[in-house]
Amino acid sequence: MEILQFQSLLNQVNAITDRYKKINELTGENLNVFRILKLESSEVRMHSAFIAELLKPNGSHGQKDIFLKLFVNAFCFKDNLIDLSSCKVKVEESIGTISDDRTQGGRIDIVITDKHYRKIIIENKIYAGDQDNQLTRYHNYSDNADIIYLTLDGKLPSNGSKGEMEEGKHYKCYSYKRDILKWLELCRKEVAIYPIVREALTHYINLIKYLTNQTLNKNMQDELSDLLKSNLEASFAIYDNLDKACDKISNDFGKLIENECKEIGLKCVYGISFEKNYSGIWICRPEWRYFNIGFQFQNYDKDLVYGIIAKKNPKDFQIPESIKDKIRTLPNNTPKNNIWWSWFKRIEEPYNDWSKFQAWKAILDNRMRENIIEKIKYLLEITKDLEM
Repeated sequence: MEILQFQSLLNQVNAITDRYKKINELTGENLNVFRILKLESSEVRMHSAFIAELLKPNGSHGQKDIFLKLFVNAFCFKDNLIDLSSCKVKVEESIGTISDDRTQGGRIDIVITDKHYRKIIIENKIYAGDQDNQLTRYHNYSDNADIIYLTLDGKLPSNGSKGEMEEGKHYKCYSYKRDILKWLELCRKEVAIYPIVREALTHYINLIKYLTNQTLNKNMQDELSDLLKSNLEASFAIYDNLDKACDKISNDFGKLIENECKEIGLKCVYGISFEKNYSGIWICRPEWRYFNIGFQFQNYDKDLVYGIIAKKNPKDFQIPESIKDKIRTLPNNTPKNNIWWSWFKRIEEPYNDWSKFQAWKAILDNRMRENIIEKIKYLLEITKDLEM
């Protein structure tokens, strides 16, 4: 197949995408208040808070238990007779100090409790990884609760989190991509004549579509599909080589990061690979005994976080609690730090999601390198007086 055929196809794709970019600019589809405020990846301040407010019978939406009823009908699976009007909804509810064997205690993202103490427990996983025995702890706290494990794509919890619990019996998995969007659409229909509540739901629906890669204009999708269908051989050839092109860009980027770290006295191991989960970049110094600086994807090429991570498996390698406590109390730490990450934060867009073109554009124009080096220097600064 001649190069001219590939070039012609790519030119046509570029023409379509440019046209729809202009349409989105004219219609304001790119405007989203939650993204402007940089809340899109905040599980507690954004997603748990917004969903909990919708679920409150006395919520500021003024719709009483309408949204909660729709949620119970869509998500609850144990046939518990929840008294909707009496429900109290709490975010980040403490259920006690985590025990040494990690089977009791912790904080639950959202807890719904009626006057008979029947409960719905929602574990909200936008980007955070599982904690040891996390779902087991929630089950031990309330063994008859509907435990809802909510992720962007509906993935299963880790074995370390669920223990002996069975999916569909003790807990059930749901996704933002399909299940939450469907519920939100039903909620929006209920408030069609209330513009403020309706538009708030619309902004949140658009945010979820953005986070789950569903924002492409439907007409644009149809046009691109027709174009690719009529150029199927060339389309497959381009698709088959896209990963190789990205690998080359990634390898070159890795060398830049390693060289820059070397210049400031750090050893860098660039281990980003999209063929395995939890790949990343690891930075260390010879004198660091317990921790490295790490950048790690939580889901293959998505959900990039950074922070202070244990050098070895904490189950096999004892880190003094006094050192871990000092790391945990450093500024800007995420509340959901765990045995691996004593300090971590999620990286902002567009740098956090390498499944999207915007991240690769940031690599090519040097913004990604600047962002990562800036974060490394920040971590070096806040830990300069601590034993690592």
